[in-house]
This record gives sequence, C-alpha cells and structure tokens, in this order.
Amino acid sequence: MRRSLIHYWRIHLAVLLGAAVATAVLTGALLVGDSVRGSLRDLTLERLGRIDYALLSERFVREDLTNDLSRDHDFQQEFENAAPAILLNGNATHAKSRARAARINIQGVDHRFASLFNDAGDSLQIYLNKKSGQIFPSLVINSSLQQELNAHVGDQVLLNFEQPSDIHRESVLGDKRSIEVVRTLRLTVTKILPDLGLGRFGLLTQQTFPRNAFVALSVLQEALEEEGKTNAIFIAQKTDSESASHEHVLRQALQRTFNLEDLGLTLAQTGGQLALTTPQLLIAPALQATIDSSLAELRAPNFHFYTYLANSLTANGNLLPYSTITALPSLPEEFGDFRLIDGSPAPALADDEILLNAWAAEDLQASPDDTVAVSYYVVGPGEQLVTRTTRFRMKGVIQIEGLAADRDLTPEFPGIHEVDNMQAWDPPFPIDLKLIRPKDEAYWDEYRATPKAFIALTAGQRLWQSRFGKLTAIRLAAAPGMDLQTTQSRLEENLLKRIQPEQAGFAMQAVKAQGLAASSGATDFSGLFIGFSLFLIVSATLLVGMLFRLGIEQRANELGLLRAVGFPQKSVTRRALQVACSAWAARLPTPGS
Repeated sequence: MRRSLIHYWRIHLAVLLGAAVATAVLTGALLVGDSVRGSLRDLTLERLGRIDYALLSERFVREDLTNDLSRDHDFQQEFENAAPAILLNGNATHAKSRARAARINIQGVDHRFASLFNDAGDSLQIYLNKKSGQIFPSLVINSSLQQELNAHVGDQVLLNFEQPSDIHRESVLGDKRSIEVVRTLRLTVTKILPDLGLGRFGLLTQQTFPRNAFVALSVLQEALEEEGKTNAIFIAQKTDSESASHEHVLRQALQRTFNLEDLGLTLAQTGGQLALTTPQLLIAPALQATIDSSLAELRAPNFHFYTYLANSLTANGNLLPYSTITALPSLPEEFGDFRLIDGSPAPALADDEILLNAWAAEDLQASPDDTVAVSYYVVGPGEQLVTRTTRFRMKGVIQIEGLAADRDLTPEFPGIHEVDNMQAWDPPFPIDLKLIRPKDEAYWDEYRATPKAFIALTAGQRLWQSRFGKLTAIRLAAAPGMDLQTTQSRLEENLLKRIQPEQAGFAMQAVKAQGLAASSGATDFSGLFIGFSLFLIVSATLLVGMLFRLGIEQRANELGLLRAVGFPQKSVTRRALQVACSAWAARLPTPGS
C-alpha cells in the first residue's frame, strides 16, 4: 500500500491541493462572518463607552432630574453614574472658509458625560472651558467633522440648529418662522478628537463615522434659552455583565423622582379651583386617559375645556377681530356662577349655538337668535394655515363675572400673552394689526385674553382638535371630604404613580444591550459569507471529485490485472478504499497539531 501511495503521488498531491482550496474557502467564510460580528460588537462598546441606558425626551426637562435620580437609593445600588446632556442635530460652517458640514451631531455635555468614556476623563471638560482671553465659547470636534470643515484648533465655527419648542411646529400656534426656529452659535475650536471612543459617540449603529461637535452644557442651555434644562440622560450600570438588565429598577427610580413638570403638566390653584394645564397648550391624548381615571378615582368635580383664538367674530355686518373662544360642557355647580345678563344660569349649548359675553354682544350689536360667524385658522395640507368660517346661532349674552371673567381660561399663547397691548402682538401666524381698534385695546387692558364667546365642548373639539390633543386644560374642585390643598396633593401623587415615562414623551433605551444584540442579530454572517463563497466551494468540491475519478481511471489497468489473476471483487474494492483512506489520513491534521 505504501508503494502504491508513493507511485501515484502526483494524483494524490492534486487531490490534496483541490481539497485545500475547498477547505480554505469554507474556513475563510466562517472567519469573516465571525470577524464581522466581533467588529460590530467592538464598535458598539467603543461608541457608547460605559453608557448602558439613554433616557431621551421630546421636551426639555429639569437638569435636576439627573441629580434626583442619582440620589435615589435603589438607583445607587445598581447604577454608578448619570449624566445630563442636550442632543441636537444641525449644521456647521467654517467662519472663514465657509466650508459647510450638514447633519452633524451637536452635544451639550459636562464632566459627568466625559466620565462615561475611559479615554476622556477630565480632559474634555478642560477643553470645553473658556480660556483666558478667548472671545467665543469652546468647541470640541472629532476628526470626521474636522476633515469636512478643514478646521484647526483656534478656528471659529458657526453651529446652526433648531430651537426646540414645547408647542409642536405643525400646530396652528407652532412657530415656523426661520428667524425664531433657527439658532446660530459662534465658537472657537479648542480640541480635535480622533474618531475613537468619545470621538465616535453616537446612539445609532452605523458603519460611517459620525460628525460630532461637543459644546459645554451651560453654553448650549444659554443659547437655547433653556437654563437648567436638558433633553437626555445617560446612565451607566455598576455591573460589567452585558446580560444583566436593570431597566425595571431604573423605571421605578424614575417614577419616584419625576414631578409633574417633568411630565409636561402643571397643577395650580386659581380662583378657589385647581387648573391642570400644560406648556404644550394641548394636553396630550396619551396623558388624558390616565388623567381622567385619576379624577374618577378621586371623585373630584371637574370639567374639560378648550380655548382657541379666532381671527374674527362677525354679526349684523360688524366685525370683532382676534378674540378667544372657550369650548366647555355643562358646568357642575361647584364652579360658581356662569349666568346670562338677566341672572339666569347659562343654558346647555347645542353644537350650533354660541354665547357672547356682554362686551362682545354690545360691540357686534348681536341679540339672541342672530347668526354669528366665527373665522379661525386650521392647519391644512403641507402645514399651511387655512382660514375656515363656522356659523353659530346666538343663544344668549353672558355676564363678565365669575367663570366668564376668568382670564386663566386662556392658555399662554406665544407672542400674545406676554405683551402689554394688542399692537405689540407677535404670534407665530399672520395677523392684521390694522383691524385692532381702540376699544379692543381697552378690553385687553381690562380683561386681557378673557374669552369673548363660549361654544359647546363637542363643537370646539370637532372644529379644532388635532393629533396633539383636544383640551387646553381641566378644572377641578375639591374632592369629597378633602380641602383643595389635599385634593391637589392627592391628584399629583396619583398622576405620578400612574403616568408612564413613554406617555409623557420619554424614550428609555437600553442602548448598549440593543447594540450588542444587533451585532449578533438575526443575520448569520458566517452563513451569509458561505453563501457568497458557494460558487468557489462547489467548484473546489467538483475539482476534488474529478481528480479522484482521474486517479481511478489511471489505475484501471492495475485493478483489472488484480481481477484477472484471481483477486475477488471485494478484495480489489477493499484495497482501493484502503489506499484512498490512507491518502486522506495523510492530509488530515492530527489531534493537537
């Protein structure tokens, strides 16, 4: 057998080389697949540092929320660090060359954020601090942004970014004017970070390098006019175990540290009642169901209402410009007088009926059963403002007393509420100041934004509701057996217990766990690259088979001679198999090799 192997060494060598090709291709595909998984895993760990969780908010929230969270006992048991930040998207422009980089990541951070990256330490905060004699605040950028701007240390860079707003841009009262929406900040480059570690920070998994710009948290807060506010919190676990999840602990700690302001709500006393309002003007639908269930549990008398700004009220050929209208239901008796000028209680309103206060009725020379046309803006296609007009039948005239004289029925409309006279109005939608008369200014001086008309709540919601909400506020009186202060405390406690972070516009993301899961993910990279190499593997296998066949054909005379001299078929077959197996055994690695 040994002589046979030596005699036919050429064909055995050819088979060996063919098998080596197939093995190399298969092994290479498996190694590349494993390398891809490892690279994605390393990328996740590099771009996140020690960050395990990110708490992101649609709105700005108290920076002190981070401090309150860090002081929570259960939080301290499982987590070691919490860092506030402001995350924005924007553009960067080199002040001298005008080179521009779009879609950059702007991060307002401080030393707490830098401590989440082992390669940063206190160095980032040092470079973010303004140096003596430096005119503009400091800016730290990564290499990718530096290359796009061709910026160097000492150069000045302009950052442009959107001014976030509590009021949605797509709503009627959302500010769409570029001068109000876009902010520009001029800074001096003080450090260029490599595209590693902190320089590669990003919450999204991506193969390309992000373009990062780091600004001192306090500088960005001042530029946004959001002092003491942030929109992100980054959190690091104490454990190094990637499989350990403490999201439930974090969620419970947040529930204990939230206050109503963090959830975008305000509960305050006004005129012997409680008013539940929101800086966003409209109470979010996600919150309304929870609020209603809390009120039902307290059994506190309450009513919902919706106040809107009309462009004009018209009756009998007379026009009354820019008036607020409140849509409200039939009122419980706990909310005081809401009476007609003859002293009788105001009647319940049908959807096509309207009540005017005494001032508006006199100005329009309107009487019961007259038609009052209400003109107002709504958001149309392409977020364009469209003027619509709805006609109502006048039901009666309301005294400007009690609830009808409550200017707090109107929320703080931007550009309107803070000014002293109507001529100074600067709302985020077009108005004609020429329509404002001296008598309108006199009403503003005495009553401010007190509603001049009232319609049914169902009618107001049908006309003005949007995906952002259908209520501007909720009023409630003291619950049975409680005074107003106790009712306020009990309701606040109940709301904080019931409202989940997601309902208030927060997103809690286990960013590191998600990134590591994505690196192994649903895609079998080894199988994927085997598929890419399948043609070579099949070709190598066919080559080995053909070489085997060639070897058998070359030995056909030998095998025929053995049969001719009397060797049985089984012996010949066994001999051929022994030679083949010996050849393969010679090619296989031995254990431990």
